[in-house]
Amino acid sequence: MSLPRVFSRACRKAIARSSTPALPQCSTLRASYTPSTSFQRPISSTTIRRAAEKNDLATEDPEFSIPESVSMPAESTSDDLNLATESAEANQPVPLPWYLQNRPALSPQQAAIIPDLPPNPPPLLSTLLDYIANTAGLDDIAILDLRHLDPPPALGPKLIMLICTARSEKHLHVAADRFCRYLRREHHLRANAAGLLGRNELKIKLRRKAKRMKMLANVGAIEQGNIDDGIRTNWICCTLGKIEAHPEDVDMPGDNVKEFVGFRDITPGVNIVIQMFTDEKRAETDLETLWGGVLRTGDRKDRVAEERLRELEESLDEEELEEEEEEEEEIDEVDEKLATPRALRRAEKEKAAALAKTTQAPPSPPSPPPTPHFTKMQPSAGDVFPPASDTRRSQQIRRFHSVGLRV
Repeated sequence: MSLPRVFSRACRKAIARSSTPALPQCSTLRASYTPSTSFQRPISSTTIRRAAEKNDLATEDPEFSIPESVSMPAESTSDDLNLATESAEANQPVPLPWYLQNRPALSPQQAAIIPDLPPNPPPLLSTLLDYIANTAGLDDIAILDLRHLDPPPALGPKLIMLICTARSEKHLHVAADRFCRYLRREHHLRANAAGLLGRNELKIKLRRKAKRMKMLANVGAIEQGNIDDGIRTNWICCTLGKIEAHPEDVDMPGDNVKEFVGFRDITPGVNIVIQMFTDEKRAETDLETLWGGVLRTGDRKDRVAEERLRELEESLDEEELEEEEEEEEEIDEVDEKLATPRALRRAEKEKAAALAKTTQAPPSPPSPPPTPHFTKMQPSAGDVFPPASDTRRSQQIRRFHSVGLRV
């Protein structure tokens, strides 16, 4: 665009502004252009000043100004709405910051599932189950009652086994360690936890294993796979020993057997064993299936023994009934004999004797006595002893050994 054309356009706009009357402006607008009759824009303005005035946002062109008759109702309604919202916000209470607010009430969590107790349980068993489920946080608790197994298991007679699952290897060791300390502190029981690593011992061993594997990787060795290195056991067997039994639980397996074969301890009490696993190790070991089969076998043997005992008792009852019936029949016969007269009884005896004589076979003639036969014994051909009448024996002279003797 050339400079004469810019000057001509600026001149035309200045003349138009000076000739048009001033329009009424809205009082609510922040800034509006109010022309003056004495104001004349100099023609010698530079292009930079014109461009700055053109791009200025504060100045408004009167050609695009809104009349007061049109814009007044809308502005009044918007002002009313703003005042209403401001008054509503002023009436609302100011919310408290988070550090001054009260904590919300905790929602009731689902209680841990504790299995039913076996018949005649030890007094301490319910306390142990509550600690394992709620304090230690172990899940899937199962109770195996092995008190009536005969022969008893190797862990001890009158055994009750608890099986539970931990969430991880770390949770397993922490729960077992705290459980042993709880037993020693509260109940004065020294539990034997097989497979439990001491505090920070697992961390130290894992760090050493990682360092060893890093050294092997640097020299190009290959990892040997998932081998049992004694660090990750995933299984802890916690044996409590003998605790007080129920007052009614006084039966001891094998206590009435003189020549008992197996594991037995006559001292009263109940052995408690807690088996703690991780999920993978529990599925791999599957102690429930193992001891469940043993319990089913024991129950089946007990049931067969009870059936045989019942059959024996029934047979004895039948024999006793038969003997009683025979005795009653004999008593009836005696009573009948005593009731019949003596003459009838004598006639019956004579008839019985006559029948016996007729039915008796005739006697056979006596056989003659056997005559004895004597035979002279003859020497056999292979007799080593010579006859007594041997002539050569008389001519035999006995000689003495005379070596070394001088006459």
